[in-house]
Amino acid sequence: MSRFGTADVKERFFGAAVYLFAIYDAIVLGGNLVLQIPALAPVFELLLLLVTPVTFIYSIFNSIVPLGFGSLVVFFILFLAVVRNEKVPYFIRFNTLQSILFGIAVSLISIIFSTIGGLGLIGGLVFVIVTGASLYCIAECAMGRYPEIPTVSAAAYSQLPRY
Repeated sequence: MSRFGTADVKERFFGAAVYLFAIYDAIVLGGNLVLQIPALAPVFELLLLLVTPVTFIYSIFNSIVPLGFGSLVVFFILFLAVVRNEKVPYFIRFNTLQSILFGIAVSLISIIFSTIGGLGLIGGLVFVIVTGASLYCIAECAMGRYPEIPTVSAAAYSQLPRY
């Protein structure tokens, strides 16, 4: 079942919902893929529909915080208010941290390949990997299990010791 006990419905919902942030980050890189393979347009539109609440959250913070640092504020809110808050159930904290790690990976890859070139080539691959991993994690959370992604889960477990 799950690594550290069972998760109730509320924990499963919020544990799964945080992966929408990772999908939102990856969608930016997937736009080129839809232009190359038009058959993926319905899937892309479904993903855009799924991340509508995240888009709304980012638009609020981007309108409040100047210079486009709204996403940085969302990151700190998730990290400090959820991941580092021991009153939040471990299941939600773990999944939030794992989603943040996905977002950091997408951001780093985006920065590196936009600087040296080739973002159009690797962007589609990153989109498919991050979206697939996030959808897998959402499914695992819906079943009440801790999603195990090699390296990412190990990093999340090492940052969240179980007391």
